[in-house]
Amino acid sequence: MKKMNDKRKKILVVTHQYLPHVSPRTTRWKLIVDDLINKGHEVTVVTGTQQLDEEKNIIYVGSKSSSSVVSQMREKSNNLSKSNFIKRLFYKTLKKIYRIIVKTFAWPDYSMFWLLSIYRNKKNLNIDYDQIISVSLPFSSHIAAYIINKKNKKEWVMDIGDPFTLKKDAPENNRILYGLLNRYYENKFYSLASKIIFTHEDARSAHIDYFDIETIKTYIGNPISNFKEEIYSASLEYNYNSNPKKFGYFGVFTKGVRSPKNFMNFFKEAENIEFHWYVNDDSKNVIASHNKELNSIFHSIVEREEALKLMAGAFHCLVSIGNLNTTQIPSKVIEYISTGKPVIHFSEVENDPVKNIANEFQNLFIISETSNKENLLNQLNSFYKDISTFNKELFIEKYTSNSITEILN
Repeated sequence: MKKMNDKRKKILVVTHQYLPHVSPRTTRWKLIVDDLINKGHEVTVVTGTQQLDEEKNIIYVGSKSSSSVVSQMREKSNNLSKSNFIKRLFYKTLKKIYRIIVKTFAWPDYSMFWLLSIYRNKKNLNIDYDQIISVSLPFSSHIAAYIINKKNKKEWVMDIGDPFTLKKDAPENNRILYGLLNRYYENKFYSLASKIIFTHEDARSAHIDYFDIETIKTYIGNPISNFKEEIYSASLEYNYNSNPKKFGYFGVFTKGVRSPKNFMNFFKEAENIEFHWYVNDDSKNVIASHNKELNSIFHSIVEREEALKLMAGAFHCLVSIGNLNTTQIPSKVIEYISTGKPVIHFSEVENDPVKNIANEFQNLFIISETSNKENLLNQLNSFYKDISTFNKELFIEKYTSNSITEILN
């Protein structure tokens, strides 16, 4: 009989995005890395995200000077309201030029210069590992893992967030220039990988059919969050009888991927509801452009821990808006569900993968353009009176980091 120690691995995670950068993928992989370490594995992370503090298991690879310039430009463009007109125009123009250049010429995506840093430093990345895991998006993470692992040929696990070749709306690069190159490398990597993790069945099926992937090496690794008893308790203690009813949205909108237009149209002229939007400036402009006579209140994007506290303690209901395709799933909906708070998910497509999750949790309400608004509001009022029905045991089993680390083992 093998000892527990025999199952411990040295794991190398390659991900361009990692904390302190905040995104669904960084949140996901911080939870997974912590869980792997708690289970006795030795985990090293190679990332293109600059670290605030040095940690022995996180290796930053990249140009600090170029990263600093881009970060400063983004920070200043996100604080345009604090600048005068000339500065607003200047940074807005720079942002547009940067996006045009990247979208037209960058391959495989905006993080192409990070790959140059990986290639230049590959001799210094002589890390001992049993398993290498690459995380997208961006797709560059998989190329970086390929460069590092080409000589070692260790077990390779690919975690696929958003599609790459199959991303028809808002593609990561110029498909006219790079369409064939995208497909070649993605197909090559799927043939080399030993395990490929997709976040839901529609994405897995689409990739299996298009790239002829061996089904046996594919897995469903659900979007994840962590369950916090104190957050759930705050949701239970909230005063659901208070007025007006406050609905909260946390996230961003991306052209061709996710839009608030139909959701806002559904709730136009809604009475006794405040819509609170925790979004960036670009998303705020998108919301404002539709102007559906909603009582909208805008806030800046907040850190994850603060967002969770707000979700539980400041709102009657949380809002999720579905993607315009079936190959991407809004991971924020899982974080919403973890609070036990009622969650409205506005579905944009018939085969929205979030509908399958609604079969498991009573606090998730699926609506679409054809739904009846009054019926929904009545359902919410009934749920407010019986708020403690959340199945936290099922959530912990299927939608926390343990569900992913079991696949990796």
